[in-house]
Amino acid sequence: AHELNNPLTGVLTFTTLLRKKMPDGGADAEDLDLVIRETKRCATIIRRLLDFAREKAPEKKFTDLNQVIEDTARIIERPASFRDIEIAMDLDRNLPVVWVDADLIKQVIMNMLVNAQHAIEQEGSITVRSRRFPQPKSPEPGMQPVPMVEISIIDTGCGIPEKNLKRIFDPFFTSKEVGKGTGLGLSVSHGIVSAHGGMIEVESKVGEGTTFRIFLPLERPPGDAPGKNSGSDA
Repeated sequence: AHELNNPLTGVLTFTTLLRKKMPDGGADAEDLDLVIRETKRCATIIRRLLDFAREKAPEKKFTDLNQVIEDTARIIERPASFRDIEIAMDLDRNLPVVWVDADLIKQVIMNMLVNAQHAIEQEGSITVRSRRFPQPKSPEPGMQPVPMVEISIIDTGCGIPEKNLKRIFDPFFTSKEVGKGTGLGLSVSHGIVSAHGGMIEVESKVGEGTTFRIFLPLERPPGDAPGKNSGSDA
């Protein structure tokens, strides 16, 4: 990915400089616009590859999870409305602050919401819920159960075939058309949640929709040091 990134930066830089010298509306200008657009798409894919490879360590602090959810949903709310997709919030306003890296959790929620949008071919709805899970939950078999918060993202989309459910978190696995996805979004999300000591569960029925449940530990683990510039977003 690094080896590709360097020449790609040169292509994008000099193509952009050439484009600035051309008047709008000409065939050559349109061709260069296409080159620039596709080069940026390549750069986005490379950035995702690098993010996946780095496995960035979370920089945690006490955070208002509902605020993270609302900020993320606001980003995709307008494009969703263009496709007649309603985004509904069902957030527990009594949810306590949670020990997380807000930027990384925002990335997870964004990936889930974008996937939910793609799963809805025409009109439909996406519901985002937050709550304190009723009882302690173990992130992995054999581990001590801990208090958890749950974020649910429920869509009325096409659903996921049962044969794919066990593979959706595998790197580079995607059922989307060529050029529509890298197959990294859910894999990166799974890694981020695991790094927080949490887990992701999924339920789906073809033709009816999918529910992703993200579980995150509610409390700061003993010995878990704060990240840089730590504080509280509460």
